[in-house]
Amino acid sequence: MDLRIELKKLMQEKGYSFQAVSRATAISATTLNLWLNNNYVGNLDKISDSIHSFIIREKERRYKQTIPFVETSIAKNIFEIAQICHINGEIGVCYGRAGLGKTFAVKQYARQNSDVILIETDPGFSTRTVLLELHKRLGLSAKGSLYAMTLEIIERLEKSGRLIIVDEAENLPYKALELLRRIHDKTEAGVLLVGLPALVENLRGLKGQYEQLYSRVGVSKKLEPLQFNDTEMILKEVSQDIDAISAFHDLSKGNTRVLSKLIMRSARVAIINKTSVDKSIVEETFKMLIV
Repeated sequence: MDLRIELKKLMQEKGYSFQAVSRATAISATTLNLWLNNNYVGNLDKISDSIHSFIIREKERRYKQTIPFVETSIAKNIFEIAQICHINGEIGVCYGRAGLGKTFAVKQYARQNSDVILIETDPGFSTRTVLLELHKRLGLSAKGSLYAMTLEIIERLEKSGRLIIVDEAENLPYKALELLRRIHDKTEAGVLLVGLPALVENLRGLKGQYEQLYSRVGVSKKLEPLQFNDTEMILKEVSQDIDAISAFHDLSKGNTRVLSKLIMRSARVAIINKTSVDKSIVEETFKMLIV
């Protein structure tokens, strides 16, 4: 098939714009348009090579295995704590090691509950950053002094029955955590802090000096690794081979992130080789992962 026809077909199937293809190929949208219409007079081989590579990559992405949300024991625990905080206006904490699927679960809870404000933190988050995020999510201007924004947030949240979820909350400094505590005290809005075990240490303080903050936590849950029946549920559309399922579970050690990567890689290998996912494929695929 002519490369131009193949690209046009791909763009139509995927709904890609000239700008999207331009970003992916490092070819300007103007040049791309000229090339597609056979009007480009520059280095045709260079353009053709870039377009060919792009089309191959897109075809490869068709093998990508998507993993739907499954209500695992981890998700159930997070949902349970979130509902308590949401309904009763509590401060709650869910914590566990990296890769358990905490972020996946809180995003799903937020999708299911439109009155939830989900803040996904980064290591550089400050007290002001938290205020700006809350201000914006509440439909406010995200402008003004810290004091003024805090008052507007409190006014908007008071008696609202809403829930604030902070993911990777171990990134927040003490003053930001204390700010959330004050907003909770004045509005009775629920707050759920989700993160690594370090989050609990941050709430207590190294010497237990943050008692006023930690004492406000009404409910907490330490999240444990996936159970075998969780792995079975996640894998129901990928493999029914009990040996393969056991290999998935044993090799991932109950870590949702590792399991997800293993599923996606194994499924792709099986599709390419026109076979089903079995124990040998899982074990070979695992060797390619960094865990």
